[in-house]
Amino acid sequence: MQRYPTLAGVTSEAVRCDGVSAIWYRPNNARSDHAILYIHGGAFIWSSAAGHCGVISRVAAECRIDTLALDYGLAPEHAFPGPVEEGVRLYKWMLTSGYKPDAISLIGDSAGGGLVLSVLLALKAEGLPLPACGVIASAYADLTNAGESIDWITKDPCVTREGLDACRDQYLQGHDAADPLASPIFGDFTGFPPLLVQVGSRERLLSDSLRVAATADAAGVDVRLEVYDGCVHLWHWWVPDAPETARAIKSVGDFLSEHTH
Repeated sequence: MQRYPTLAGVTSEAVRCDGVSAIWYRPNNARSDHAILYIHGGAFIWSSAAGHCGVISRVAAECRIDTLALDYGLAPEHAFPGPVEEGVRLYKWMLTSGYKPDAISLIGDSAGGGLVLSVLLALKAEGLPLPACGVIASAYADLTNAGESIDWITKDPCVTREGLDACRDQYLQGHDAADPLASPIFGDFTGFPPLLVQVGSRERLLSDSLRVAATADAAGVDVRLEVYDGCVHLWHWWVPDAPETARAIKSVGDFLSEHTH
């Protein structure tokens, strides 16, 4: 948090929403009546809504939208499906607080990107109105760890197969990794809102994003896939001043402007 602090011009406030912990990140020029639900990454076992303050505040500022970051419980103390259920509850709280579905966007990075897809699947199963759009960056969407790139991309400094296996096991506690709420790549994306999928060409989870985009496209979803050449896992966080980061975050802002009303 010292190295990647909250962006100037964005305030933060820890809140409890229907028993769910979260942090509001509010840019000083936010669009009224719009909101982002952000789900952070960390392989289900580390970081937090505060720990991700750098990247979340940059996204909020670029989009000019108040952003509610879910601070879900971490594994192994808080295992699957806890974070999915917390995400669903926080979204329902936003609806009851007056935000219209077409003014809400879901954004997530890494494990949080997978959780965005899992939350969408859970909301659809309950027959709830879905948000305007979703954005996932460097998503971890297949906890069976069957993605080919996990083994053939070797220069990603952030992710290893051993690390993925260990974190997955802490999160699932023996639950079937092929359950679509755990691995949304196996879910039915029919009826999903427009999706923006961002991934780096040098990250071990590249296959997850490529398969998510293909699955969404096959289900008739309006999906946009962006592969950033030479970037590693969640470059948005590690290199906040890189031109690739500026381009990716600007693309998020443009996507939300296009799809929220």
